[in-house]
Amino acid sequence: MFPSFRVGGAVMVSELEKKSAQAIVNVFETGKIQGEYGQVTYVPSDPGGLTYGRSQTTLYSGNLFLLIKAYVAAEGAAYAEELRPYLGELERRSSSLNRDRALREILEDAGQDPVMWEVQDEFFDRVYWKPTLRSAEYIGVKTPLGMAVVYDGRIHGSWHMIRDRTNRSYGPLSSLGEHTWIARYVDTRRSWLANHSIRLLRQTVYRMDAFKTLIADNKWQLTPPFFVRGLRIDQEALQPAARVSAMVAPERLLKLETPYLQGEDVRLVQKALQNAGFSLEIDGVYGPGTAQKLAAFQQQNGLMADGIVGNSTRAALGIEEDSDNPDPPPTVTETARIL
Repeated sequence: MFPSFRVGGAVMVSELEKKSAQAIVNVFETGKIQGEYGQVTYVPSDPGGLTYGRSQTTLYSGNLFLLIKAYVAAEGAAYAEELRPYLGELERRSSSLNRDRALREILEDAGQDPVMWEVQDEFFDRVYWKPTLRSAEYIGVKTPLGMAVVYDGRIHGSWHMIRDRTNRSYGPLSSLGEHTWIARYVDTRRSWLANHSIRLLRQTVYRMDAFKTLIADNKWQLTPPFFVRGLRIDQEALQPAARVSAMVAPERLLKLETPYLQGEDVRLVQKALQNAGFSLEIDGVYGPGTAQKLAAFQQQNGLMADGIVGNSTRAALGIEEDSDNPDPPPTVTETARIL
């Protein structure tokens, strides 16, 4: 079931309508209806710099710093300590982060953490969706498709500029009516994107083409099912994923600690290292010898040689494919949850 809620005492928006509108932009940003929480992208010509998460927030806007700051402060964040040292550079919007491979790997791994899912959902609602609702109410947009268009402008950027340009060229929504004004806005934004000086932005006209198709199909209520860029958006696809780890407990980071970490997960790493040609004792204890062999393996395979076993290193070792899904070590705290 999808509940409804009222915006500013005037506009009624159901949760289904919200999810439908957000799904459209998720498809634009990540190619997935629910978005991709761990997606990290850097294209040198992108004026936003490094982008991350379900709605691809950017380094240079300062929002990536705010997102990671919120995650690091969240209770139970599995990668808080790995990301904390980056907060200063994120706040300074340092361009060196664009090509920081270690940061990319940590962000990708953190994208598998249910706490990160929760933080991103709250963050993107607060930073983008709630302002969308205020903008929609301010100009009189009431349809779910109209809200999706406003949301796209908020996420992609320059909403206010294109709104004002549309008003100057065609008149305000109050004079034209919502359907006509939204169609004019989409045309105006498409022309702006198609002729932009930044080549990368010219390639994003597909966003407006998708909206033009939805408008032509009279999908103003975004009643499922409907299609965006070849993806079928229906009620099943919009249902929140059951955010429970497939394991009884999440995989822990393995690193050199005192006392040494022990367990079947350590044994699997040692077996994988042995299969990769390294000589070491398989005793299930993550001591200095195992950490040293792991760092050598990481260096050989183009990973950050930090001696820490995260998702990227597990994948390189082939543990995810070869393991028999052993029970997690008893020292791991149960953190799987439904959000």
